[in-house]
Amino acid sequence: MNLCVVTKGTFTKDDYMELYNYFKEDIAKYTDGFDMAFVKDGHVISMANVTDQDKFYALFEDPKSKEFDAKFNSTDTVYTLEKQEY
Repeated sequence: MNLCVVTKGTFTKDDYMELYNYFKEDIAKYTDGFDMAFVKDGHVISMANVTDQDKFYALFEDPKSKEFDAKFNSTDTVYTLEKQEY
């Protein structure tokens, strides 16, 4: 399943990269493609082709994620995407 995750909060790029680096090995296990773009501090857009949804979504519930969310007033909005042929 292809997902777009929009993350917003009061974090900096360095704050977010610290969290990403903590999870990057797990992200690689549960996806076969992952990209992210920093719009500005406090706004990141990630795109992923998720191969194990249960384990990928569990990363959002991990205590490290919850701590980050609380510290930086961070929220994630997840959109599912479907490939369109034109």
